[in-house]
Amino acid sequence: MNTNVRFTENGIYLEGEKEAGKEIPLYSGSVHYWRMAPETWEIILINIKKMGFSIVETYIPWSVHEPERGVFDYGNQDPRKDLNKFLDVCEKVGLYVIVRPGPHINAEMTWFGYPEWLLRMPEIQAKTPFGTSVVYPYVTGAFPIPSYAGSKLYEETRIYFKSFAEILRRHCYPQGGIIAIQADNETCNFFRDQPYIMDYSEGSIQGYHGYLKEKYQEIHILNKVYCSTYENFEEVSPPSGYQEGDENLEYYFDWLEYKEYQILEALRKMVGILEELKLPIPIFHNCAYQNYTPISVQRDEAIPGLSVAGIDAYPDPGDTSMLKERIRYLAGSSRLPFVPEFGSGSWFDREQLLSPQEEKFGYLYAFMNGMKAVNFYMLADRDRWTGCPLRNDGSIRENWYKMFCDLLNILNKAELNTYSRTTKILVLKNYDMGRLRALTFVRNRNTFSSNCFIKGTDIPNNLWKTEKYAGKLEMDNCSGGYDRETWVQEIMFALDKMGFEYDISDCYVTSEKMAQYDVIFAASYNFMEGWIQEKLSNFAKLPGRKLYLGPTVPDIDRRGEACQLLRKEKSVNVISNPDEISLDILPLSGYKATNCELAVYKREKDASDLLFVANSSDKLIEASVEFQGKQRFTDVQNNTCKTAIEHLDITLHPFEIQIWKVKMEES
Repeated sequence: MNTNVRFTENGIYLEGEKEAGKEIPLYSGSVHYWRMAPETWEIILINIKKMGFSIVETYIPWSVHEPERGVFDYGNQDPRKDLNKFLDVCEKVGLYVIVRPGPHINAEMTWFGYPEWLLRMPEIQAKTPFGTSVVYPYVTGAFPIPSYAGSKLYEETRIYFKSFAEILRRHCYPQGGIIAIQADNETCNFFRDQPYIMDYSEGSIQGYHGYLKEKYQEIHILNKVYCSTYENFEEVSPPSGYQEGDENLEYYFDWLEYKEYQILEALRKMVGILEELKLPIPIFHNCAYQNYTPISVQRDEAIPGLSVAGIDAYPDPGDTSMLKERIRYLAGSSRLPFVPEFGSGSWFDREQLLSPQEEKFGYLYAFMNGMKAVNFYMLADRDRWTGCPLRNDGSIRENWYKMFCDLLNILNKAELNTYSRTTKILVLKNYDMGRLRALTFVRNRNTFSSNCFIKGTDIPNNLWKTEKYAGKLEMDNCSGGYDRETWVQEIMFALDKMGFEYDISDCYVTSEKMAQYDVIFAASYNFMEGWIQEKLSNFAKLPGRKLYLGPTVPDIDRRGEACQLLRKEKSVNVISNPDEISLDILPLSGYKATNCELAVYKREKDASDLLFVANSSDKLIEASVEFQGKQRFTDVQNNTCKTAIEHLDITLHPFEIQIWKVKMEES
């Protein structure tokens, strides 16, 4: 449908009926109206605006508004639930609004936002390979996880969404303040993303058979691949784990790909239900933390009607490695590098609270590495969450409040969203290697995310290792998650050491996105699907582009059949040892940093640059930035100016990031 709002590569574009179009940065923060006394809403929102925000975000929790099936409460019984009044107050204060109706919201709620009556329905529940319900071990009360495969979930979701549709339509931009809506939340099987934990419900098995039929069309084609004698697709039972020594890997790959397909289908259905509401605003999604099977930001964004998919971030103090990799993955993969949940304050069982200085460093470090849009979760305390700039009654928590005032002032004064990061290097992870590593686990140690009463086990680690693998496909045994690859980690380390910026993605990155880079380093093993080889080959043929593979060049596809498109491409280079990377193959940015991290943003309209200079250590350092000619530098944070010739000397305190605006001086 026609809309007055759309996501851009820099934020959100708004076009009112009585005003010219304008692009605004997407810097928002979370508040939960139903967790606050209505008389505090206005002062909380006023203080949020005083911090420099123009957008707030809120969930619309199902369990709050339909506690009994068919009985809805939007303020007629409990004034805290008056969604319409809350939106009125947002508009009165002058704040735009992002709404997130779930149905899954988590939000440290006992049922993760679902009503208990729904989760108790047997046809709703996901199943283990043994036919039992999959249970989430939440600290305040374990609950059965819903299945993405059953139709009942979507039937009930449709009813719930229709119950608030008129309220949202009344408040959508330009008549009201709502400018975006989220489709579900962290759709990843409730963090149970290992392949053999779930879902083996009846609806899921039917979906699996449908997926196989869609892929193979005829059963004899599947039999040829599986070396089997099935008479129809319904005879195929999904694997409940990798059988030690089994060389027929495509059987397991198909199950993993079905799990991915199931999540994409769930999002398609949720987007479809939202579109039925006829809201003139864009739809987005947030991935929890995964950039590996069964999640894909790029494939999420390919869903019709879904504009942007982001990834959440809750860093520990000084956690630069996670932030750098996650944000650069977003920068190399998404239409808008957006973190829909960036931790502000902390949840009740995290056992740590970041200081204002630690939070500010993490936020600026994320912007430095490519983040363009963010929602800070949370801006006001509530049950099971504290340490925010505002308390639940609207009063100010001074140090955190001042930090956000300073942060928003910096971002707005620098006009960061109007600049573009200059990196011309893309590192491509191998998504199939992640699948291969995942499929060889029968039951690996599940990393329980937050809010679980299980913090760990005393079971020996060697009982969680992979089954003995006997396939023809080369296996990377890098420690860590499914997204970790030895060659990729070494390439990134080498680029970091030489001071070169880069983005990260995988095989699902679009060809148009790839063409924005001059150099691509792509992880490649003895196997690679033909369509991926063709995509990389096409990039290598573009004028001025360079493609480097490693640690080897593929000879076969996943099924072991010959596939050598990249071997035949003369313009493809191989780097087996990342230490072999030489400076002459890498694009230069015009600046070189010594003893610090450097990121360069450029803006064409006034030929100005923004330099992020970071000290991620706990020691005071003296650093310098080298360049050509004479430049005028303005420190964005304190507005001091200096002119320098060929180098700028900088003193950086521990965990400090400075931002300098640069203009070339006339000779």
